[in-house]
Amino acid sequence: MAKLNDFIKTAFVRCSPLLLILIAIWYAVTAVNATSTATSNAYPKAVISYGLSGAKTDDEITATVELWKRDHWGAQIGALRVLCEADRAYVDQLGGTTVGARLCRTVK
Repeated sequence: MAKLNDFIKTAFVRCSPLLLILIAIWYAVTAVNATSTATSNAYPKAVISYGLSGAKTDDEITATVELWKRDHWGAQIGALRVLCEADRAYVDQLGGTTVGARLCRTVK
């Protein structure tokens, strides 16, 4: 039993730096992933919010997006496609769940 306790103590002492390094790497990867997810949607959100700044009602929002689609406004349509896939809550926030669904159907 004494040999087992010595083995456990030795293994813990030898492995603790490795465990600390693994925890630090896991934390760094998690932080980078969270930051990259937040920033990857920043530009599409800016494009859409600027493009819809003049639209006040749900009908105006829908009409503006349909105009973008008809006139082939690639940046706005592309940004809205990205947001429909990655951050649907933001699209729904623009005018409600039904408007968000309609906008995503329009740009597909």
